[in-house]
Amino acid sequence: MINISKSFKSAVFGLTVAVCASTAIAQDGYVMAGASPGGLWSLLGAGVDKAMRASHPEATVTYQTSGGGFANAVQVSSKKVDFGLMHDAEAKIAATGGAPFKSPIKDIRALAVMYNFAAFHPMITKDFADKYGVNSFEDLAAKKPPVRLILNKRGNIAHNQAVEVLAAYGISLDDIKAWGGSIQYSGSKGSVELMKNRQADFVANNIFVGHSSIREVLNSMPMVLLPLTQAIRDKVSGSMGTGQMTIPAKAYDILKGDLPTLALTAMLVVHADTSDAEVYKITKALVKNVGEIQSAHKAMRSLNPAMMVKQNAIAFHPGAVKAYKEAGLM
Repeated sequence: MINISKSFKSAVFGLTVAVCASTAIAQDGYVMAGASPGGLWSLLGAGVDKAMRASHPEATVTYQTSGGGFANAVQVSSKKVDFGLMHDAEAKIAATGGAPFKSPIKDIRALAVMYNFAAFHPMITKDFADKYGVNSFEDLAAKKPPVRLILNKRGNIAHNQAVEVLAAYGISLDDIKAWGGSIQYSGSKGSVELMKNRQADFVANNIFVGHSSIREVLNSMPMVLLPLTQAIRDKVSGSMGTGQMTIPAKAYDILKGDLPTLALTAMLVVHADTSDAEVYKITKALVKNVGEIQSAHKAMRSLNPAMMVKQNAIAFHPGAVKAYKEAGLM
């Protein structure tokens, strides 16, 4: 998952950002803000480039590294890039002016969802679950055990998701510390090492179903995936603007049945002032050539044109709406 880079912190935290009128979307050359040089988002940049060139051979999409979704809201709003990737919850926070923003960013619009299946995985070791009788968030709130919790790094939207879930069950991070527990902050790779080294009992992160980091933990020790009630899923989805999904029972041996959970959605966003014709051109190419994006990574095989419209955090750009309606998707 993605953190805000130092290069964008001043912009994100409310300092003046210069608007560069000359960087409005070009006809053939596009700059797409993503995240780190490696990882899925950089591969999505390559997939979007291939999709555009499949319909417009003269077009190029250049992937620009970034601090991630929060930083990309500033990049798109200031017209320093043509479009960028954001999670749905990040887009909603930007639009409403929530932290880390000082004021709302009202000029970003959705272009296309790239995936909506970064599933919330709240996993606790079976040893800890058995010792303290914790098999649900309700148990955690009632029994107040000294749990050692791993959250994604602060500034990462997966961190926000986990904190929102805990709060919905009446649990704060201060509560966990008061119980004798602890909070550690780590990305997916670091979380695996902490769990394998028995330095934590509970990890809550958003990640693709079957991701190698999940498999590595499951191969190291017995785990329990905690369920979320429908009421909690609805509450958190409503407050964050995120989606819901189901982890199928066949995904993990530890599951006895399908596990409904929450999910983060990643989408391309564009400036509201971008011409309808230009956004229509881009969106139509992505819909028509979705296979080029699917081929970017095996995790993207589930992407299809119908998924591209599945978000409700911010409004779609009118040019995108035209392309989707033409394709029978809206």
